[in-house]
Amino acid sequence: MNNCIKYVVFLAILLVLLASWPPNSRAEFYDDEGNIFYVDDLSRVPEKYHNQIKVYREKYDNLSEEERSRALERENEQLQEQAREQERQVNERLLQTQQFEEEERRKQSEAARQKLQEKTETRVILEGNRILIPVTFNNNGIEVEVNLLLDTGASQIVLNRKVADELNIVALNKGLAQVAGGANIYTELGKVSYVKVGPFKMEDAAVLIIAHEGAPVNHSGLLGMNFLKNVAYSIDYKNRVIRWKLPQGAGEPSN
Repeated sequence: MNNCIKYVVFLAILLVLLASWPPNSRAEFYDDEGNIFYVDDLSRVPEKYHNQIKVYREKYDNLSEEERSRALERENEQLQEQAREQERQVNERLLQTQQFEEEERRKQSEAARQKLQEKTETRVILEGNRILIPVTFNNNGIEVEVNLLLDTGASQIVLNRKVADELNIVALNKGLAQVAGGANIYTELGKVSYVKVGPFKMEDAAVLIIAHEGAPVNHSGLLGMNFLKNVAYSIDYKNRVIRWKLPQGAGEPSN
């Protein structure tokens, strides 16, 4: 029988094997060094070993009953070990997820605490017994931040002429006002879109405009009672902050 006929016969035998290959069957073959291999798919057997294939309907059918029992026991132990390892990995991922979520909650809580602190505390400048507070003015989109002297003796917010000019405040009324010492000074009454101090915003706020005279000062006017009467606060001289007491709901002082 020549090589061509042998190949045709071998191919026919292989096709018969494939057609009759039972489901869930396993096969074994030996390589050139005598090592035994078990497969559950005939296509995984190299062609040169096809003539030595042995097929088994059940796993380990090639072994004796005692060897098969031991092999199944080892396999069961391996499966249990794999299950334990998978459970360990799942628990480890769950722990990592919990730790991540706890860290995120901690960060959110800290951010909320800082936000609340920023909302309820404003840093101030102390000059002896004088308290300078940062105040933001906005007039028709023009915004300026200046330091005002907290003055419970002033009935109105007072702005120096320079700041009023920057804000383009239109004078609604003009007149004279009496200052400490009894002197009268020229004033103009105007309005701004809003005044913002700490967490409080005062819409359509009235301001008194004066021309500053005398020695230079570190503030641009006075924060008077038309704002202060609407808010509750305390001064922490040690930490140089003013603490605002927020009312229930949205607490913004009215004009």
